[in-house]
Amino acid sequence: MPQSSALSQRGQFRAMYKGLKDERRLDRTPVIFCEGDSWFSTPLAMNLLDWIVSPAPEDEERGVPQFGQGGLFFRVERSGDQATPQREHPDRSMFTQENLDDLLGWFTKFDFDAVLLSAGGNDFVDTWLGNALKGRSGLTPQEAFEAIEATGRFDQVRDAYAFFVGAFHRARPDVPFLAHTYDYPRLIGSRAEFGLRNLGVAALLKKSIGPWIGPNIRQALGDDIVKGRAFARLLIDGFVDQVLEPLKNDPRLHGRFDYVDLRGLLPDDADWNDEMHPTEAGFHRLAGVFRGRLIQKLPATKSGVEHDDPVVG
Repeated sequence: MPQSSALSQRGQFRAMYKGLKDERRLDRTPVIFCEGDSWFSTPLAMNLLDWIVSPAPEDEERGVPQFGQGGLFFRVERSGDQATPQREHPDRSMFTQENLDDLLGWFTKFDFDAVLLSAGGNDFVDTWLGNALKGRSGLTPQEAFEAIEATGRFDQVRDAYAFFVGAFHRARPDVPFLAHTYDYPRLIGSRAEFGLRNLGVAALLKKSIGPWIGPNIRQALGDDIVKGRAFARLLIDGFVDQVLEPLKNDPRLHGRFDYVDLRGLLPDDADWNDEMHPTEAGFHRLAGVFRGRLIQKLPATKSGVEHDDPVVG
């Protein structure tokens, strides 16, 4: 068996889980539930979750374990998904009753050791952002941020998180949740370019997507990339202060919800593929930090910390 297996095909996950159970390996193999957006699923390169699941060649050569005895990952993330409900595309919302009912069936049927979440970034960009700032011009980054705050969007995203995490927590109170911040965007206005390397022949049909921020703040803030970066920074800090921190301190979750702070780790333009996604190397750097925190959340028998092997962190 490879170090880790990531299975989005549910029948395959069920079969692999059964195989580990029959071989009595579940007591040392982490089983991880993953739900999220493009930071877990973008096809542009090895993303944040890909690097956590699969070791980089240099890590493999050095014998760096993912989590002691590898891991089994149940992956249901999709690019473009939001935390809050979407009227136009209800199937693209993660934290809804319908999706919750579906995923709780899996979460309660198998013994998961942790839940990884990547959600909230898409809720503040694209057409929603354009509509939130519609008709506004000549704003400072702070004034534009205050306009976003006035919409109540941070409250909506926090409530959506609390709804989903709360239901999962009540179902399995001992399972930890680990989310993450986003890092501060650099390439405001840059679209994601597709190629044969990352999308295969599908790239021939669609050359690029985005940008999701630049065009939607142009009327309010102009084309000054420095102002665009400052506004995006305020958005991400607001997401941490008004969504992730309150959830981490929510007494109803009994300390089971936590997040990894990835802000400021990719400070150079070269670290970014487009407006919202790091390069493959950038995601690899972030994954080392994320993996280290995840290892701390796992049972000792599954974390690899009992062994002499080095651990990324």
